Amino acid sequence: MNYKYEIVNYDKNIPAKILYCDLSSDTHKTELHWHREPEIVYVLDGLGECSHNGEVMDLPAGECKIFNSEDVHLVRPKMGHRANMIIIQLSFEYMRMFCKTIDSVIFDLHDRSEQKGEICEILRQIASIDIDHDEYGVLKQISGVNLLYYKLLKYCTSLKRSSNSFIIPKRDFSYAKTAIAYINENFKQEIPLNEISSVVNLSPSYFSKYFKSVTQVSFSEYLANLRLENALQDMLTKNSTVTVAAVENGFANVKSFITQCKKVYGYTPAQYKKHLLNR
Repeated sequence: MNYKYEIVNYDKNIPAKILYCDLSSDTHKTELHWHREPEIVYVLDGLGECSHNGEVMDLPAGECKIFNSEDVHLVRPKMGHRANMIIIQLSFEYMRMFCKTIDSVIFDLHDRSEQKGEICEILRQIASIDIDHDEYGVLKQISGVNLLYYKLLKYCTSLKRSSNSFIIPKRDFSYAKTAIAYINENFKQEIPLNEISSVVNLSPSYFSKYFKSVTQVSFSEYLANLRLENALQDMLTKNSTVTVAAVENGFANVKSFITQCKKVYGYTPAQYKKHLLNR
């Protein structure tokens, strides 16, 4: 559950990392992360949602979303839904062979509906390749990925410092990265607002407004959700009791654990565990 810098490793045969995800919202992830590589997500079926540099939006089937280098982001199913997605993480080193200025540009699909539609179709075709039953399927994947690179580099780049860029400056996110890293390391302990705000050298009132603008939830809500995920995980994987899971994951008491679980999932922790095991 760490808000972290993620290292992306590529398949030796494909100049990108391709991930297939069929997820349920039964586990409501709060994990924000970033990585150096740009990433593009396409929803095949269901309904997803993403958090992108502080903005939360729905991702319906047939829609794609691109995250640029070091964008703070999260992709998950919309609460109460499933989402079947393909995620492709792009390689700077590969793109640099064709675009020497790749480090000074960002990918931008805003107001490029025709190109966006073409990119969505490429992603759909890549997702349809059955590499387990087609001995040459990897060649089709490589072809699709290269076509994706072509469309993005040819039609969908903007200067990083462009005046019409809608990306929040990265310096604003440096505070969030520091704060959430601290929260994830210390969530099992009490973290007062004045303590976390002092970590990033902001006043408590300013930090509260800033944190919510970036994550779309308050500091206290983010902390409670993080504790909830870890406590429920302990119940599922370690067979921890409700009391032990609450205490070992930073909840002030069992009641606060139960209240937060009912707020997010509509179940008590015990009911939630039973619901998952009986699916």
